[in-house]
Amino acid sequence: MKRIQGLLIAGLVAAGVLSAGVAVAAQDPLAVVDARKTELKKAGGAMKAIGAFLKEGKGTVADVQAGAATIEGVSKAFPGWWPTGTAIGVGESEAKPNIWENMDDFKAKTVAFQTASAELVTAAAGGDKAAIGAALGKVGGTCKGCHETYRK
Repeated sequence: MKRIQGLLIAGLVAAGVLSAGVAVAAQDPLAVVDARKTELKKAGGAMKAIGAFLKEGKGTVADVQAGAATIEGVSKAFPGWWPTGTAIGVGESEAKPNIWENMDDFKAKTVAFQTASAELVTAAAGGDKAAIGAALGKVGGTCKGCHETYRK
């Protein structure tokens, strides 16, 4: 029994060390910028795929649902991708410094993105093209609103 407890404690300590390493690595500005760009490209790809379903009939409702889930996942993780020191000039960052000068507005735009993404998931679950199109338009509007203000 003591051996099992010892193994459990060792496992927890190892997990804690690994988690701490991930947190430190995640704060490396270049790593943050690269991860942020990768995840945002996933959302953009999902939006294009949903748009192709709506305009060209490409894919299925299941594909739309998967794309909506991707976008929502990105929106939920979005707030953690903007630590100080990750603006233009760090790697290939396109984030303008005014994000950190207007953080309340940036956070409000983030909440709008999250809300619109959740609405897209709901619309996708229903499978109605008109509802999906309207919801996708809202998501796109939140992206545009943020890009116009906070992206080079």
